[in-house]
Amino acid sequence: MRRVLGLALSIVSVAALAACTQSSGLNVEKVEPPQGTVNGGEEITLVGSGFTPGKTQAEVRFGRKKADNVIIASNSKIKVVTPPGEKGPVDISVMFDDGNSFKIPGGFRYMEPAAQDNARKAFFSGQKGGATDKPGGIEIEKK
Repeated sequence: MRRVLGLALSIVSVAALAACTQSSGLNVEKVEPPQGTVNGGEEITLVGSGFTPGKTQAEVRFGRKKADNVIIASNSKIKVVTPPGEKGPVDISVMFDDGNSFKIPGGFRYMEPAAQDNARKAFFSGQKGGATDKPGGIEIEKK
């Protein structure tokens, strides 16, 4: 009797989950690009369907970290700026103010920035360094 009851509850749970998914119409097909640096600050796009621009707001989380800039750009795109994170894959969770939500397990991968990215950022931010290990950057010999 327990097995039958357990099986019946499982079937009801699966049917209820399917009904929620179908009624909300939310679908995410891909994340573009699916990776970024641990520094964050990069715009990515969630591509799918069933989004409602102008009528709903969304909160997006990368792992436990909440993204600050989230824009429901169209019925098929949500644009978001990544928060800083730790190296490796994280789940992307999206919660809408109308109660709908979805999760993309391992949907984004944080990576260390490439060495040239660090040098370029240091140059444009006015920080010294890069050419030598000496403080102050480039060493000039006086004769």
